[in-house]
Amino acid sequence: MIDKLSYLGGIIDGEGTISIVRRTTYYVPHVCIPNTNETLISFCKEILDELEIKYCVEYKDRKKLVNSKPCWVIRIEGKERVGKFLEIISNYVVSKKEQATLVADWCNFKGRRRNLTTTDLNMIDNIRQLNARGRS
Repeated sequence: MIDKLSYLGGIIDGEGTISIVRRTTYYVPHVCIPNTNETLISFCKEILDELEIKYCVEYKDRKKLVNSKPCWVIRIEGKERVGKFLEIISNYVVSKKEQATLVADWCNFKGRRRNLTTTDLNMIDNIRQLNARGRS
């Protein structure tokens, strides 16, 4: 299983996102793994099934985009699911270690976060900056 976790950690480092996303009136911890290779997605699903992590898979045809292949996106959302996943995978991510730590801290908070504090907003902003594309 260590080999599989190392592989999944590498996929998340290279292709995935560890974040906190806004829904209409609240924020939710979120991990996504997008890829155009169905075999890779199937292998990631197999690992998540073995770990008993609940997830959903979204298929994007992308026909309207020139030179774009179909894409699958594995999504893990919610404090319990993402918290459990990060607890297992954190030792296997390298470039997204800081995001994993911040989101895990969010997940470990007891209670609901309806009225966000300045600390909460700073954490979300920090994660957003870490996930930003381009040069820093």
